Amino acid sequence: MIDVLIVDDEKLILWGLKRDLERSGYRVWAFPSGEEAFPFIEKQHFDVAIVDVRLPGIGGEAMIDRIKQAEPETQVIMITAFADVEVAVNSIRKGAFDFILKPFSLEKIHLTIQNAIEARKLKNTVASLKTEISLRHRRYAIIGKSPRMKAVIDDIEKIGKAGASVVLLCGDTGTGKGLVAGELHKIGPRAANPFIEINCGAIPENLFESELFGHEKGSFTGAVETQKGLLELADGGSVFLDEVGEMPLTIQTKFLKALEEQKIWRVGGRRPLQIDVNIIAATNRDLSQAVREGQFREDLFYRLNVVPIFMPPLREREDDVMLLASHFLDTYQVKYKRNFSGFSEAAGRRILTYHWPGNIRELKNSIERAVILETNGQINEPSLGLGGISADSTPASTTLLKEESPIPETGMDLMGHLETVERKYLQQALISCKGNQSQTAKLLGMTRDVLRYRLKKYGLGDS
Repeated sequence: MIDVLIVDDEKLILWGLKRDLERSGYRVWAFPSGEEAFPFIEKQHFDVAIVDVRLPGIGGEAMIDRIKQAEPETQVIMITAFADVEVAVNSIRKGAFDFILKPFSLEKIHLTIQNAIEARKLKNTVASLKTEISLRHRRYAIIGKSPRMKAVIDDIEKIGKAGASVVLLCGDTGTGKGLVAGELHKIGPRAANPFIEINCGAIPENLFESELFGHEKGSFTGAVETQKGLLELADGGSVFLDEVGEMPLTIQTKFLKALEEQKIWRVGGRRPLQIDVNIIAATNRDLSQAVREGQFREDLFYRLNVVPIFMPPLREREDDVMLLASHFLDTYQVKYKRNFSGFSEAAGRRILTYHWPGNIRELKNSIERAVILETNGQINEPSLGLGGISADSTPASTTLLKEESPIPETGMDLMGHLETVERKYLQQALISCKGNQSQTAKLLGMTRDVLRYRLKKYGLGDS
């Protein structure tokens, strides 16, 4: 429904316009003065405003400024009984859509409103197309102006153009490692060749070797035909090993050999196959710590860590937060065919002060949610769906078990109590990480093998 504001001190015109427009299906707010309209201008979105030039108190020209300040997209139509060219020109300069002389016909008003709405739609369409074109022709998909991100972008350009054979991307979940991997491939000499992504945390251990290296027909039960592995499919291009820290130890030795020799053996194969691939590995784990814990081979770690790139968390990129938020707003406005003037002051403040534990991925999801749910002309704080952790929040790890209970005089089952507490936190962590065991293990500060043991002990999840 189209919302229309009318401000005119002539009661007959005010009443007649309101009644006619409401009968035509518009939702109308009518006021005899600008002062009475101001409270509604600040909180209510209007598609069209019909304003008399000469009003008691604040005049029509000043009203244009107030309306445009509250909602730049509102189309303002000025009406007057006096043919003053200078006033008309000034009104158009201030952003008025049209200037109508009294007396006027209702048909003239209807036609002008329709033209104003169509003009706004056309303007928004052009803006959306410009945004879409600019997004398609962006030199790099990595966005950032903070000093740390400028350094990262410089590294990406140097490493990508050089065609480095092995790159290790380090950083928290959601910091954009997958995006960087894609950029390294796109700007490198292998851009026209395959880019294969392998999520090491998503492949069952018993299938990992077959997925990575392929298998020959009949090499095991269910191998009804020969299948190329992902490394073979990427020949001539790049392989992105996401969550490389989750690669099973039994596979790490074979992968290191394939990486060094650029040769692979299919499961059940009788001869090696020559391949030519660049490896881009990513991890949110501390691989050096995993090496010390015996969860990752030291020789493979040193082989992958030749050219590392560290992706900083979003909380350390203050200069980039609003830049990214605006980028995602532009992107999702195009996708969902919505139009907003930007973020409200409260929403912008919340975006800047929120801790963003999920980093860029969480910011992106929050903006998409807001674009879908927001009903006003700008993005407001509630539609962002942000609760919980802000910049000044106390980390959860410092609040767990904060209150100590005294031991009952009759004694207690300490082990049973500890198991109950452990089970509760395991369940909470699983829910928080949506069942992802790698993220759950990291959240709880344990290895995935230890987590699996604990889950099996308490009958939780698919361990």
